[in-house]
Amino acid sequence: MKTHQLLFLLIFFSISISGQTDYILGNVTNENGDRLPKASIYNLRTDQIVISDKMGNFAIAALPSDELRISREGYERRVIPVSVDNFSKNLEVKLTSIPKEIEEVKLTFRPTGILKKDVTRLNPPPKVVELNTAMNLYMRTPSTEAIPKLSTPSAFKQPDFRSGQLDLIKLAGAIGGLVGKVTSSPKTAADYAETQDFYKRVKSVIDLGYYTKYGLDEYDFDIFLAYADQAYDLAKNYRKNFNKAAIEYKLKEAFAEYIKTHNFSRKESEG
Repeated sequence: MKTHQLLFLLIFFSISISGQTDYILGNVTNENGDRLPKASIYNLRTDQIVISDKMGNFAIAALPSDELRISREGYERRVIPVSVDNFSKNLEVKLTSIPKEIEEVKLTFRPTGILKKDVTRLNPPPKVVELNTAMNLYMRTPSTEAIPKLSTPSAFKQPDFRSGQLDLIKLAGAIGGLVGKVTSSPKTAADYAETQDFYKRVKSVIDLGYYTKYGLDEYDFDIFLAYADQAYDLAKNYRKNFNKAAIEYKLKEAFAEYIKTHNFSRKESEG
């Protein structure tokens, strides 16, 4: 009886471990190496769709043997099978532009060889000349209507996270940077395991309530944290010399740029 119970437990734990879901981090570029924002990454098994940010980065939940379909307007679609290696390093996705066919232009003008006669046939029709003259005159005429200015009411302006922040946070960051230059060895890029440990530590000490009030859930914060890390090299600079004050300042600075292209208010109201 004990042997059967032990066998059942081993099978249960093996299924549980193999069924865990992890996230794949990656970026999308074209054949020239340019980052591609607004690319769709679709998991064929879970029907989850994520969109790459302005730097071409994305994160999506997946399991080994899943298939990801990456597409963007103007580029050929790719389907990538997920392997175990994709969870230990960044997934580089390169899309190829779809060639555009140029319509054939047929020349109907046949010169006669008499220059004086042929030149007159190249002149545009009188109605076209008249219309172009009227359009040029209209475009040069100053506008008499008041041009509206695009401005955001003060009640709806996003808060400036950088104003009023020149205090202990900047001072701590500056001091930490000076001390790090003197005492630490040259900084190197973090590998996958170091990056994941750094993310877990950040989430355990940072006040997540600051971000959840803007509508971010845990998954959204994970995506933002990956964005801030790549933009400001957080794991590279602070994984060995963890400076909470400096990290909080860098996160808020990154978040001020992040919310310009990401809106969570609708998601919060729908939730």
